[in-house]
Order: sequence, then C-alpha cells, then structure tokens
Amino acid sequence: MTPRSLAKRVNMILESITFEGFSYTRRGTFEAHKLVLATMLCLRINVRKGLIVQEEVTSLIKKEVALDPPSCNDNLAKFIPESIWPAVIGLQSVKIFENLSSAMEAETL
Repeated sequence: MTPRSLAKRVNMILESITFEGFSYTRRGTFEAHKLVLATMLCLRINVRKGLIVQEEVTSLIKKEVALDPPSCNDNLAKFIPESIWPAVIGLQSVKIFENLSSAMEAETL
C-alpha cells in the first residue's frame, strides 16, 4: 500500500467506526436526547480535526453570562428575549464571536 492509499483507508475506517459507534449508542438513547448526543459527537469530532477550538465549544456549553450587559436595541428585543441578551454579550469573550451583538444589530430589520 502506498502512504496515500493507507491514509485514505485509515480515514475511511475511522469514519465507519465513528458512525457505527453513534448508531449503536443512538439505539439506546431516548428520543429527546438524540440531538444532544449528535451535537456532542459532532463538536468532539470537529475539535479533534482542528476545525474548531475547544475554548469555543466550552463557551457554548457553559453559557457565559455578562453581569452588566448593555441594553439591546428595540429591533433585537422583538425576537431575542431579554433574559438571553446577557448570554449573547457573554459569548463575545470568545474571539470568533467578538462581533456577535453588532452583527445581530446590523441584521435586524
């Protein structure tokens, strides 16, 4: 086997094992928890592949909340509950989400 074909074969085996493991676990999971299981598996795979950073995943899961958030504009208040706005501001501590609130305000109608 050439190194290229070996690498391709290993990747195919890893994908197959991951899918079979997910399918086996999914069978014994309640319907309400299947989406959580799929999300956690997807996040873990993407962290291991280097597509996302563990810090981003942690901030999404732990829900960092800003203690003294600025008020949101009236257009955002129509579709984002007031209780969620501090979490949006808290999420901006992660580099990829640093402009989240301004982007959301710019996209409002």
